[in-house]
Amino acid sequence: MAVYVTQQNTFCFNAERMSIGESAHAHAERLTENANNLPSVLLTLQGERGDTFNKLVQHIREVFPTVGNLSVGPVFNNGNIEVRIWPTIAMPRRELSFPLNNSGTGVAQVIAILTAIMTIEDAVIVIDEINSFLHPAAVKTLLRILQTEYNQHQYIISTHSPEVISFSNPSTVHLVKRSGYESTVHKLNLNQVEDFREVADHLGISMADVFAADNVIWVEGPTEELCFPLVYSRSTNKTLPPGTAFISVVATGDLSRKKRDRQLVGEIYERLSSTGSPLVKSVKFGFDSEQLSEAEKEDMRKESKGRMHFLPRRHFECYLLDPSAITAFLNEKDGQSNESHTSELVSSKLTELAASPKFSISEWNGDLSSEAWLEKVDAAKLIGETCKALSEQRVTFNKKADSLFLLKHTLENNPNSLKSLTDYVCELVDGK
Repeated sequence: MAVYVTQQNTFCFNAERMSIGESAHAHAERLTENANNLPSVLLTLQGERGDTFNKLVQHIREVFPTVGNLSVGPVFNNGNIEVRIWPTIAMPRRELSFPLNNSGTGVAQVIAILTAIMTIEDAVIVIDEINSFLHPAAVKTLLRILQTEYNQHQYIISTHSPEVISFSNPSTVHLVKRSGYESTVHKLNLNQVEDFREVADHLGISMADVFAADNVIWVEGPTEELCFPLVYSRSTNKTLPPGTAFISVVATGDLSRKKRDRQLVGEIYERLSSTGSPLVKSVKFGFDSEQLSEAEKEDMRKESKGRMHFLPRRHFECYLLDPSAITAFLNEKDGQSNESHTSELVSSKLTELAASPKFSISEWNGDLSSEAWLEKVDAAKLIGETCKALSEQRVTFNKKADSLFLLKHTLENNPNSLKSLTDYVCELVDGK
């Protein structure tokens, strides 16, 4: 992996393996252009920013379940320092670890990428051929970390994988074609990328996702796949257990209406068992309640032999109806507004629309915090209508692109409102 800095806050990671696990001892707060001071930067983090170092180690465990810990120390024969990888969290004796320079392909690259983004602000991070040095499951985990924890940076990623494109939730996608000595760049339609993914995967998922998973949790869509691990980590202060994966299923709405569609749940399970990973120990399904009755949900739980779980509310957006979070979202996106949006105005508009014929349901009693109402309201459309109305159509709410913003704001400022969501996600992960 070659790393070079084109500007003060622009890092480019090439898909070339380099030996960067050993360096001279020096105080260093950021990577050099070829990352050859990685051990010094990590040692500085360990000594001066211990929380950041520990969080970096947690991220590495998420990407590589076989990595238990990381340490930086002296090389006994030459006075340099080196990075060592431990297969367990415990680090009892040095000889039970191994040098980073002897680690598998991709480990050094990921450590360097994470070190760069965690030690600088508002950077441009260019990663060349990310899928050439990482397993698909590791790529997906790394991209999730970049999107959820460090989305203040701009990421430019090259890849040949439609799945990387799809999961990275890109704002733009460009196709580079070479003919002879000339290359041309074409901007792609994101919907066509999604269509290609569906055609490529019969059930709308990639079996590569489950090869490295012991416990697979099928969820409603890419939004839940991205957000549920964050809900779990923030509510428990733990990362996902090694080998646990949230994987989205395309068109899950079809799973909740007819008996024929319920049988598709069994088909997915059988396909996973027979043609997927033989190491899979547990399979669960976590889907929206939508407008199913309790009797219908109970029948589906029985038919799935207890593998089917339902979100306590109609859909995920029912947990994002936080006026403060929506206000922050509007102020972030509405660059043409002469005045800042306020929580009072957002609450008023939500209340007005909730009482309108388009959204009014029997559970509405004028209280935006009513649990009975939150369980049944079409929150996704309500949030969308509120944003458009208050911004005079300038701001639209897109579930896949914008739910993470609302979730992170609510987790940080009103976590108690998410209790039933966090309980549900923890049950999916930790429950029997």
